[in-house]
Order: sequence, then structure tokens, then C-alpha cells
Amino acid sequence: MELLTSVVLAAALAAGPATPPPEPLKPAVAPTDSIGETDLDERIRFMANFPNELYRLYGSESAGKGQWGDALRNFTKAAQYADKYSQHRISLMYWHGAGVARDPAVAYAWADLAAERAYPSFLVLREKMWLALTPSEKERALSVGEELYAKYGDKVAKPRLAAAILRQKSQITGTRTGQITSKVQVRSPSSGSPDLWDKSGYEMNSMYASWRLDPERYWAVEDAIWKDGSVDVGPASKTGNGPARP
Repeated sequence: MELLTSVVLAAALAAGPATPPPEPLKPAVAPTDSIGETDLDERIRFMANFPNELYRLYGSESAGKGQWGDALRNFTKAAQYADKYSQHRISLMYWHGAGVARDPAVAYAWADLAAERAYPSFLVLREKMWLALTPSEKERALSVGEELYAKYGDKVAKPRLAAAILRQKSQITGTRTGQITSKVQVRSPSSGSPDLWDKSGYEMNSMYASWRLDPERYWAVEDAIWKDGSVDVGPASKTGNGPARP
């Protein structure tokens, strides 16, 4: 046993100092996946006309319950509407093998897609994954990435969300229950947080601010949130019903 130990130690010394492993990646479960029923119902009403937000919410709910198949299905639906956070969650699921066979190459491809808009936290995660890939995994990751960009990249996914936003805007005909006199307020997330109910945030003017009905302003707000948490909201407006919960 001593001889074997000496041989192993000698081989390790001859190979030189080991390359430090990259910092551990965040697990597939996020703190915001824990959602109470009352809070969930309120969020569903708030996000009903935004398929990116709605399916992201369903994905988080499923992940919080350990229902990874449903989580992947809903995050993928949200990813079709240019939802970078959902693309990021999919990458972590493939990296950790949560609900799917672990596949670092596919995980990196999704992480690269999530980092398309250069959000700092997603860029860092992408680079950590890249450092951990083998040469063959890197080659396959680039190939898979081309396929993902063709279906989920902003060039094709943003128009899908824009169409959904503009469709609900065209359906606005005023309130259905009379004039609204009370003010409804929600919280803006802190920097890099996808959760509009993040308690570290601050009050917004309205649940249906005008920027949510303008695709370009919507993405500008989203970019600001993920980069530094700053948002600019507008006056309230009323929208109709959205897609049913799966």
C-alpha cells in the first residue's frame, strides 16, 4: 500500500501543479422557485399577456417542486419568446443533469444563447462552463449553438414576443368593470433578478405601465434590470386575458 501511494504521489508531482478548477456553478434550483399559491395566482394574472414571463413562472414553479420535465418544457416555451433567464435555467439543467441527461456541451450552448445580450452574470457563467469543457465538447457545443440560435436567438425570438405584446395592445378597449380609481403597485427586481416580487426592489408606478406595451421599451427595461437594476416606468393602462396555464 505504501509503495502504491508513493508511486501515485510521484506521478502527481511529475505532472506539475494541477490547474485550479473553475468556481462551482450555481445549482439548478433558484431561491425564487419557492412560490406560495396566493403569490402564484397574483403573478399569473400579472404576467398573463406575456408568454415569456408566464412560462418562465411556470418553469420556476415546477423546478421548485422538483418536477424537472415540466420545468424544462415551460422554460423552453419561454425561451421561444427571447426570455434569457429561461435559457439560462435550461443551461443549468443540462449542466447538472436535472431532469435530463447531463450534457455539458448542450449546457454551454444554452448558456451562450442566454449571454447573447451580454448580461454580466450570464457572461460569467458561460465562461466558467467553457473552461470546464473538453476539446470535443467545445466543438459539439458550437455546433449545437448554431441550431439553438436559429430557433431561439433574439433575431427570431424577439419578433414572437413583439407580436404577442402588440396583439394585446390592439385588444385594449378600456376597463371591463368601470373606472379604476385605486393604484396598483408592484416591485421592480434588484440588479440581475428575474423576479418582479423581489423584496429588495422598489415600487413601480403600475402593474401595467406603458413600457410593457411597447416592445422596444420593454426590452430596454429588461436590459437595464439585468445590467444595473435601473428602470423607468410610465402611466397605467389596461390589458386583456392571456394564455391559459398549462
